[in-house]
Amino acid sequence: MDAREVKKNMLSTVFGKSLILLLSFGMVVFTTRFFGAEGRGFIALFAANVNFILIVSSIFSGSSVSYYLSKVGFPRLYTHATLWILLVSFIGVFISFLLEGESLSFFLFFISVLLGFLTFHFYFFIASQKIAWYNLASILQPLLHLVCMLGLYYTIIPNINAYFYGQLISLLILVLFVRILSYRLGNKVKAEWDTSVFKDTFKFGFQVELSSLFQFLNYRLPYYFLQWFAGTASVGVFSIGVTLTESLWIISRSISMVQYSKMLEDNDMAVSWKETLNASKISLYFTIIALLIVFFIPDNLFALIFGNEFAGVKTIMIWMSPGILAVAVSNVYGHYFSAFGKVRILILKSVIGVVVTVILSFWLIPQYFIVGASVSTSLAHIASSGVLFYCFFRKRKR
Repeated sequence: MDAREVKKNMLSTVFGKSLILLLSFGMVVFTTRFFGAEGRGFIALFAANVNFILIVSSIFSGSSVSYYLSKVGFPRLYTHATLWILLVSFIGVFISFLLEGESLSFFLFFISVLLGFLTFHFYFFIASQKIAWYNLASILQPLLHLVCMLGLYYTIIPNINAYFYGQLISLLILVLFVRILSYRLGNKVKAEWDTSVFKDTFKFGFQVELSSLFQFLNYRLPYYFLQWFAGTASVGVFSIGVTLTESLWIISRSISMVQYSKMLEDNDMAVSWKETLNASKISLYFTIIALLIVFFIPDNLFALIFGNEFAGVKTIMIWMSPGILAVAVSNVYGHYFSAFGKVRILILKSVIGVVVTVILSFWLIPQYFIVGASVSTSLAHIASSGVLFYCFFRKRKR
């Protein structure tokens, strides 16, 4: 992949993720208007449960797909991933049933399974240098969900279930679509079991996703603390601030994904270090610009868009901005370590983030509620990013 193609892929990925951002924003606006803070909090907690299951299932459907595709081929990876996704989704739903009851067990299982298969194909496209396919499927995911939800809400399901049925239907369509795309590359579905490959893939995927699990806890534990200390509605308000603020990572994630694909192909740590440093600077500059734009948006505009229950969203974003800026840079460094199998560093930074999150959440959220959640999240982001900064520049000195 030459420099011109890398630039083209970066621009197309940024454009694609910008569309995703707009579609996701539309989803946020509609769900807050239709279902209020309580309903939005319910959706945020459901999404957190799905993401938890997805992280575990990604042991075989995430980064391990990109890392092992050229080594062992598509059929074995797909066989292992299929069995693992089904098993993990079933166990996750069973645990959720014991803790929360059966109200959303049906949605939780099938949405988790479909997202697992979708994630597998996303990483397959990345490893196959099919960035355009990855971008297309990524855009279709929120677009189909929004269309299906609105269609159901205005016809036969005028309640919050329209969100869940809309997501289920959209994922069914999208998984079929990405499977057709992968078939075009000659990847037929056939069962191929290999115990040694299973063990190697599990070992690699477990380390990578262990980092993702701790990172998830770092990002989403405040939701559960808020629900406990302040109620579901507060989770709804906080989740809007988190969603809008984390959307500023669009440039960082776009750059990281293309850079990750290139590093897998080149496999040159010295060259990749310099390119990663340059990419992180680009991410830093553009994220600062985006944050400055946010600071000039009047607070009452958020209340006008989302409803009066969501006044104060700008305050959340301001408190979270230092951490968001830190992660915008460290995301790029994280993909550098992931591409070369240095997953212990990713685990370390995520563990530190979780420790900071738990300590500060117990201290700040009971006293300051949403502001406390914002501050604890931001400081945890800074702490975990600091680990990557240190390891990345220490790597250069060796």
